[in-house]
Order: sequence, then C-alpha cells, then structure tokens
Amino acid sequence: MLKILGKPIQGLHWKLTISYTLVTVSALLVVQILAVILVWAIVTNSNIYPRALIALVKEELVPQIAAYLDAPEPDVNGLAGWLQAAETSAGLTFQSLNFPVAQVSLSDFDENTNLLVLDQNLNLLAGIPASIRNDYQIILDQADKVIAAAQSGKEDPALISQITPNQSLIVAVPVENENQQLLGIIVLRTAYPPRGILIGMISYIGGSLIFFTIAAGAVGTLFGFITARGLTRRIHRVSQATGQWSQGDFSSFIQERSNDELGQLARSLNRMAEQLQNLLEARQELAAIEERNRLARDLHDGVKQQVFATAMQLGAAREMIEQDPQVAREHLDQAEQLARQAQRELTAIIRELHPATLESKGLALAIQELADEWSRLNKIKVETTLSDPGRLSKDIEETLFRVTQEALSNIAKHSQATQLDIKLDFDRDDVSIVISDNGRGFDIDAVEGKGIGLRSMRERIESLGGDFHIESIPESGTRLSARCQINKGKLS
Repeated sequence: MLKILGKPIQGLHWKLTISYTLVTVSALLVVQILAVILVWAIVTNSNIYPRALIALVKEELVPQIAAYLDAPEPDVNGLAGWLQAAETSAGLTFQSLNFPVAQVSLSDFDENTNLLVLDQNLNLLAGIPASIRNDYQIILDQADKVIAAAQSGKEDPALISQITPNQSLIVAVPVENENQQLLGIIVLRTAYPPRGILIGMISYIGGSLIFFTIAAGAVGTLFGFITARGLTRRIHRVSQATGQWSQGDFSSFIQERSNDELGQLARSLNRMAEQLQNLLEARQELAAIEERNRLARDLHDGVKQQVFATAMQLGAAREMIEQDPQVAREHLDQAEQLARQAQRELTAIIRELHPATLESKGLALAIQELADEWSRLNKIKVETTLSDPGRLSKDIEETLFRVTQEALSNIAKHSQATQLDIKLDFDRDDVSIVISDNGRGFDIDAVEGKGIGLRSMRERIESLGGDFHIESIPESGTRLSARCQINKGKLS
C-alpha cells in the first residue's frame, strides 16, 4: 500500500506541491517568531507596559479600594479582609482588555510582587502579602518620587511609574473620590521585564499555531498544486515532442508561447527539430539521387553494353544465315548468352529496388510505415485499418505496395485532401486495398487514358488477374480499390 501511495510522490508535480507547502508553513512559523521578538522588544524598550499596568490598576483596583476608603473613617479591616481573601483564594487576578498581556495575579507572589494601599499621609492601611507591613518602608524608599507624584494627584504615567535597579516596576496610582479628593494611594510592585508577557504571547501563539499551520498548509498545497500543475504540463509537452523526435517524427513541435526559460528552451528545440527534419529530407533526396545514378551506371555499364552486343551478334547472324548457317548459329548462341546475362543483371537490379520492408516485415507493416512517413512529410492525416494477411508472393506484395505508393503520390500532388483512409483486408482467397481521401476529386472520363500513373496501377493489378476501380466526383473526394487473388500466391 505504501509503495502504491508512494508512486505519485515521486513525480515532479507532487514534489513541487510539497515544497510549496513546506515553504508556506515555514514562512508562517518565521513570521510568528519574528512577531514575538518584535512585540517583546517593543514592550521591554518602551513605556507601553507601565502605561498598560497603570490603566489596569485604575480600571480594576481603584473603584473597589475607593469603596473601602470613601467614608468618614476608612474601613481598614474590610480592606484587609478583601486583600487577604484575594491572597488566599486567587480571587484577585485581573487583566486589561486593551492590552491582554498586561495581567497581574495577586495569588502567586515572590519578593518582587507586592500590593500596598496607603492613606493620604503615606501610612500603610493594608497590603499583600500581609507580612509586607514589617518592611514596606523599603518600597516607599525605592519609589519615593512616584509616590510623591501620586500623592500630589499626578496621573502622568512617566511620573507615577519607575523601574528600579533590581529590575522591578513600581507604579503609584492615586485613589480619589467623585470630588477629586485624594483618598489614598495604590502602590504595585512587580517584576520587570514582565515575564508574563512572553509567556502569554507564547501561549497565544501556541494555541493558534495548529490552526494557522493547517490553514497555511492547505493554502500552500492548493497554490503549489495549481502552480506545479502548469509547470509539469509544459514539461510534459516538451517530453512528448522529444519522444516523437526520438522515433524519427519531426513534424510535431512544442506548443509554448511564454517568454521564460522554459519557453526559450522549447523554441530552441523546435528550431533544432526543424533543422533535423530538413537535414533528413536532404539526405533522403541525396540518397535517392545517388541510387538513381548508381542504377544508371549499372544499366549503362552492364545491361546496355550487353544489349548492344546482343544486337551486334544478331546482325552478324542475319548476314551469315544464308552464306554460312553454322557461323550464324554461333552468333545466335552468343546473342542468347548475352540476353540471359542481361536478364540476370536486370533481375538483380529489380530485386534491389524491391522494398526492404516487404522482404523483412510483410505487406501490412510496409504499408503502415509508408503511410506514417507520407503523413509526416505531407502534413495530411492518415487513418489505417490493416489486417495482416501473412506472407504473400513477392509479385502480389510488390504490386499492392507500388499501387499504394502511386496512389499516395497522386493524392499529394493533386487532391488537396486533409484526411486519408487506407484499409487492407483479406479473406481466404482475396486480398484487397482501399484508399479514400476527402480531396477535391476529379472527372474520371476527362482523364481516362491520359494519366500514366492511373494506367500503370491498373496494368499492375490486371497483370495478376485482379480488379482495379476508381470512384471520384469533383469536390467530393476519391476512392481507389484494388483486389488480387491470393489462394495460389500465399506463402506458408
């Protein structure tokens, strides 16, 4: 199962998709870490936290403590009881809605976390922890300036807060009644830098990390899949075209319109394929010319000379037939030998001209390869339905092959067709080939007896006792059919 599931992952499409996903998730994590560092740097190097802490005391503590102090006589016992309850039952934990990380819990104290409530004359009314009463004077000495500012009614955060050398933050907030009369002072000392901020941010990010990671992963996967799909499709088009080129078909080109590196590569490969196609066509033409020249030399140096010598022997025999019949007979014998030699050489040349594909692969495959090559060169679509009749006699195979060659040549020159159908069929006694095109057709009566190609095809088929028919209507295409008997010509 893992092997089956692993196969798609090996493809470039999925590799790119996974890469996009990992990059997106990694980028999100980096952004979150940078955000934590940035917020921490801003908080610890500015007065943001002191301002937030002062606002927090004003919002949460001042109204409650003012209720105990706003009377003819302060309710010290009630205030002490309320603070003691907060200390023992964790009932006094508060945080700012405007600054969520500025939070203070008075249920978990250390030597740097204290809350004091003073009267107008800076006498201690109550505090947390309760033991602070013994050494609260130390705090007053550390924060004498901010307490004096609060005593005089100042509310400027820069005046009523300070950071001590032992890394504590002390704020002094005045408690006033509705008539702006000073009732007392709240002094809060806590650790600085505020470790709760970093812990709070890490907790917040940790809680949202799973959600954002899944969301970022989904977005990255979708984006990567779409982007990689376009890229792999373009690469697949290049691969398809080069695969056809490797089989010798240079007629197809890479369809790529973009101007990026892949588009430039595709255009370079197209130019290379075009040059290779021109080179192959030139080589084929050169090979055909060389073959024709070789055949011309063979005919001239061999058969032509032998035919000339045969004619000379026959002429000499004619001259001597009445004077010396014996000598005439000798000339005739030599002429016969020359004629047989010429026949053998012509037979050898004809065998050389017999298509190699017919010799090695048979009629069906030879026609298929001929159709493929013709379609590639003439840019005309060819549909083939070829039944393999097995090996036939050389005469039948070569005749049907040559008829197909001539028909394709005529279609390429005259028909202006865009599609061609070739059907090779056989039964126990007959083999037939039908070639149809969707070209412009022609008037059969008008060309009857004038076309060498048509006459040659008909003569080839009829020489084997077969049937040859052409059906054509102007502007409606042409259908050519040829049938030969194979019951005596088929090879075992």
